[in-house]
Amino acid sequence: MEIDSSICVIVPARNEELDLQMAAESILGQQLPVPMRVVIVNDHSSDQTPVIADSLADGDQRVSVIHDPPMRDGWFGKANAMQHGLDATSESVVVFTDADVLHCSHCFSAAVSEMDSTDADFLSLFPYVHLESFWENALIPHLMIVGMVCFLSKSINDPKSNSAVAAGAFIMTRRRVLNRVNGLEGIKRESIDDVMLARHIKQHGFVTEFCFAPECMSVRLFKSNHDAFWGFTKNILGALDRVTMALPLMFLPLVVYGVPILTFVLGCQARNTWMMATGLGAYLTQACLLLPAARLSRIQWAKAICFPAAAIPVFCCFAKALYHHYLHGGVYWRGRVLSRNEKA
Repeated sequence: MEIDSSICVIVPARNEELDLQMAAESILGQQLPVPMRVVIVNDHSSDQTPVIADSLADGDQRVSVIHDPPMRDGWFGKANAMQHGLDATSESVVVFTDADVLHCSHCFSAAVSEMDSTDADFLSLFPYVHLESFWENALIPHLMIVGMVCFLSKSINDPKSNSAVAAGAFIMTRRRVLNRVNGLEGIKRESIDDVMLARHIKQHGFVTEFCFAPECMSVRLFKSNHDAFWGFTKNILGALDRVTMALPLMFLPLVVYGVPILTFVLGCQARNTWMMATGLGAYLTQACLLLPAARLSRIQWAKAICFPAAAIPVFCCFAKALYHHYLHGGVYWRGRVLSRNEKA
């Protein structure tokens, strides 16, 4: 990356009053040898997000704010906000980051060094995840492992492979790359916009890289039990090749998590040692999946061991997503229904 490169940081923000101030301050505190500009895109927020964004802009000339960008036809809200931010800037290096992510002071410089050392055109970093409420701890660790199994492979950083993945918490790329792929046009209706952007860019012949960076950044994905319970509604169908796959998959956790517990309980009632041992062994095997997740998240173990209960929000998120997909023709997220690509 050229030493005289300038950097713009685009922060889409919708109803982020709890986190925007600290997230923006962590961006502004970056130790960089090049100029940096921060653009906060207030995506039609109904809370104090616009007031906080304006206050940040008043306090630092590097910050500017775009309020309520017009919704382009056929675009999802976040991609639309990111594209408006991209259109309003001209810096040669572009960073997309979420409005609830905290970056350590060397995060951006470490990303620049990583891109330089690997000759990558696109770099995404995965943060350390803080878990507080019951549903955060019961649900997210196992879903992190499922995500790793579904999206990660040894070839994701291989230029010869079609595999690519990204995390919306941090994406750094070059403007010339985005110009070549027509900005975010190719992912305008994707609910999993970060992963699809990485794949879209790699399909155009560019080098993408994904790294775990718990020492560089952190995030609390959901701020309450309610948010964690329903938080995967927007993305849960986007991970499927066909929406019809959701029907069997919504029942799968009930079986996977329920059978060991049912076997153990029935074994206790029948005083059948073999059934008790089988049920307990299956549960403990599933519990071991928490160990790799603990390297990337702050787990509260007393809550996390209740992971079989995660089958309930998974089922409910599938049900709600299917309801909006078939009855409203879109994805419901933060108070609005957005039209999506048909995959059924």
